[in-house]
Amino acid sequence: MKVIFFDRQEASNPHNNEVVDGTTELLDILESLRDRNPFFCELVGDDGFNLLLGIGGDRSCAQYSAGDGNTPYLMARLERNTEADGYEEFLINDTITPVPNRYSIPFETAKEVATHFLKTGQRSPLVLWEEI
Repeated sequence: MKVIFFDRQEASNPHNNEVVDGTTELLDILESLRDRNPFFCELVGDDGFNLLLGIGGDRSCAQYSAGDGNTPYLMARLERNTEADGYEEFLINDTITPVPNRYSIPFETAKEVATHFLKTGQRSPLVLWEEI
C-alpha cells in the first residue's frame, strides 16, 4: 500500500504530499519529526482510510478514520491508560488540540501503528481502539 504524508502543523515540511511506500522511508520521516513541539501529521492511505499521528518526543497518539470524514473516529490506547488523568496538547494548523492522556502511547508504539497502517491500511492489533 502507499500513503501520502502530510504535516498538519508545518506547511513548509519538505515531506508534505510525499508518497511513502516503504517502512524504512516512513520511519525515517517520523524519527526526523520527533524533537519538535507536539503536533499532528497524517498518513492518507490509498484505500480510503487515514491515520492521524500526534508526535511529541516520547509521547504520541493515533487516530484511525475513514478518509471521507465519516464516523467512526477511533483512538489508539493502551489498556493500562484507562484511568489516566490530564491531557497532552498537540498543534494542528497553529491550533492547540488537547488529547486526553488515556490516548497517550509511546512514540515507539506509534511507529509500529504507522508501519502496520502502511503495510495493510488497517488498524494495528498492537493497541486497543476506542471510538470517540
